[in-house]
Amino acid sequence: MANRFILPSSPVVRCQDRFDLLGSDEDEVPFWDLLTAILTSKSDPIHEIASLLDALESIAISLRGSLLNGNYDTLHEFFTLYLRDAVRHDQFFTNSWPFLVDLALEMPTLFPDGTLPSLSASQDDNGRSTATFSRRQIACLVVHQFLCSLPPHPWDTESFVDLQPWYIQSNTSHPGAVHAYLTALFTYLEHLQQPIQGHTSRIDSSIEEWPVTFTLRSIGSNEVDQILENEASSTYLSSTSIEICHLEESQTKPTYLGFPDGACVISANKCFGYGPTGTQEELHVGISPESYPAVLLTRPLSDNQVLICQGAEPMVSIKGYGRDARLDQTLPSSISTPEDIYRWKDRTMLFMDALEMDIIGVDTNAFIPDIHPLTRLSRDMILKAYNAFHSDAQPYSHIVTGLWGCGAFGGNKYVKCLLQWCAASLAQVPALRFVFAGSGQQEFAEEFARFALRLTGKHVTARQVFEALAAMKDFGDKVSAHGVFDYMGNQLGIKYKN
Repeated sequence: MANRFILPSSPVVRCQDRFDLLGSDEDEVPFWDLLTAILTSKSDPIHEIASLLDALESIAISLRGSLLNGNYDTLHEFFTLYLRDAVRHDQFFTNSWPFLVDLALEMPTLFPDGTLPSLSASQDDNGRSTATFSRRQIACLVVHQFLCSLPPHPWDTESFVDLQPWYIQSNTSHPGAVHAYLTALFTYLEHLQQPIQGHTSRIDSSIEEWPVTFTLRSIGSNEVDQILENEASSTYLSSTSIEICHLEESQTKPTYLGFPDGACVISANKCFGYGPTGTQEELHVGISPESYPAVLLTRPLSDNQVLICQGAEPMVSIKGYGRDARLDQTLPSSISTPEDIYRWKDRTMLFMDALEMDIIGVDTNAFIPDIHPLTRLSRDMILKAYNAFHSDAQPYSHIVTGLWGCGAFGGNKYVKCLLQWCAASLAQVPALRFVFAGSGQQEFAEEFARFALRLTGKHVTARQVFEALAAMKDFGDKVSAHGVFDYMGNQLGIKYKN
């Protein structure tokens, strides 16, 4: 079982009946029986906010012995605001909540063996491991993440298994971001049973019609060597055009999600997923409830792995980043036709973590740790970026990205953008769209645009760029962290001037 995530419907998940709900004399009872009793209680029905919160706390205490780090104050505040309208309140508890309970209790039917596969445990000869689910299966998992009724991971990880971090006030929580995430969640839950203009409801789409797919892709050292030695020498950067967009502030509107036939880079952590802050990863996952179950399938990403999620429909858009992140709008209200909605089934999220520069020492006096030792360059360009950008089918029409790994991870934005450009050209991606935001990124956006323009049409290969970056370590402190484009221009003979 260590290679599979155990679901609460499995008979091996047992706990104490702390509230004597089953009247059993056994020291431990099947958790599923206890959960069913809480959700379907006739003596203590769930018909308003207080009783729902009591039920959620009873579930968490029964399963774990306590709440995560306190009570559910943030969730209570959200419910009070979200259901402040009496009609909406009654509709939720009369229609939506009974439906969600029934969906949660479908788990034994939807997942007969009571487990989920670990993508890390089994891979095919091409280094791929894929799990495909129907939207109904995904919705069932999301409801259990909302209920906090899932057992802990069977492997070591810092990813959260459920949504408790959004419910509890803490010093690390960003209220605007959490409010947007919860709005996305409940927009999703309330839309599950709604028909799409004469079509089936979201939850009744067949697995053939709308699969939600998670793929863990690994790349071997032999393939890395072949790409660096052969393909990089014959691949021109100019085969991938650079498109640069600068926004006043970051946002997650469909335009910037790789929609409809491209892909979007998710600047992930090794332990990927969601949390109570406003990082780029959390923003993109937070608006897309169907991507939440990714945390149940995969161990922390290794150096040669990326995770690809396809088919997760976003529910809201968010403006801002970090503590400034806040709800922009709900998306279903602005998407009016089935054709628009069904295009989301091809949405692709590329989870690729960046090397954390502040925990790995630099062996020389170079100011730019990304380029030393050499394995850091190959890791970022081939093991991560190329591995993510390369499509198993037709190349993506474009990939949307940004300053991947250049925030808390401490990467150099000049180096990271060049490596992504190399990777995109090697993966035969026609266009790489960089989205920058805020006044702090405007100058770099303009500088990068000028550099890309000078490089366009030149016969500069990915290998030449890679080698020039690797050679930069020999210049020590002669190349500053902001002087990479000047240096690269001189090395590549494009006479670049800032």
